[in-house]
Amino acid sequence: MKKNYLLTLMAVTVLSFGNLQGQVVNGNFETIKENGLISNWNTNLALPFSIDLETQEPVQNSVTFGCWPGFVFPTWDAHRGLTAMQITNGWDMNTQVIYPGKSIIFNDATQDFPGWNPGVPVTENDDVTMLGFYYKFFPMGNDVAEAKLVLFNEEGMEIGTAKASISQMSNNYSYLYTPVQRTASGTPTSMQISFSMAEEGSTPNFGSTLYIDDVIVNFAALANDQFNTTQFAIFPTAAEREINIVKGNQAQSGQYDFTITNTEGRIVSRQSLNLTDNNPVNIDVSQLAKGVYMISAKGFSAKFIKK
Repeated sequence: MKKNYLLTLMAVTVLSFGNLQGQVVNGNFETIKENGLISNWNTNLALPFSIDLETQEPVQNSVTFGCWPGFVFPTWDAHRGLTAMQITNGWDMNTQVIYPGKSIIFNDATQDFPGWNPGVPVTENDDVTMLGFYYKFFPMGNDVAEAKLVLFNEEGMEIGTAKASISQMSNNYSYLYTPVQRTASGTPTSMQISFSMAEEGSTPNFGSTLYIDDVIVNFAALANDQFNTTQFAIFPTAAEREINIVKGNQAQSGQYDFTITNTEGRIVSRQSLNLTDNNPVNIDVSQLAKGVYMISAKGFSAKFIKK
């Protein structure tokens, strides 16, 4: 019996935020629907099907996934709370094609998939300065995942983006932060966000898995939500040029004498910084050699990677 394979792939990027001053709507992925899907997160992807030339009836191709029966599902391996979001690729056993998983946030919690959505409104009082999240990544081959946030003006023109590539395997949750870069003047009125298992133009491998948790869009949310008990926090934890320091909510404002040491315990840098409120302060690490470092102050230490 011959079959003519017709492929339909649709990926519409949409997004919605509840309180833009703090947590993204269900950005901690704790709200799980009765059917097992994550509320407000999924993908628009029509799985490929075949047309039986004798009966003219569509026949669903057999697609298998890495861990779950779908591209986007909850995982109980969370950074904080009970659940996080897991994204995997799909393998079409009929055509031997690998389809990258993609997760998109959307507004209507009664729906299972985003459908058509022009984006979530952004008001003048909304503070959208960055895209931050915790992740675990288990790539196969040279797979690189991608996170993206896009700002639009009232005419629907793109005026800013925040994009982060995820390439290094991480068995433990790591924090990744990328600032919004304004590409045009204007007032943002809407935005879109997505997590994809493959960068544009790349071919993914079957078996790669990405976990995402605690998605935020500004520094205040970062400090208020994550760092209540620590002296300070750093982001990103893997950097090429600079790292940012944020004072913990219960730590005192003032001067912090930071030392950066390499894996041999040798001090490679000293910095004295004034930390106040939730204002991030950056440290230039561009001159450091690639590797793992510890940054310490007032008896507290944190690890980062110089890429």
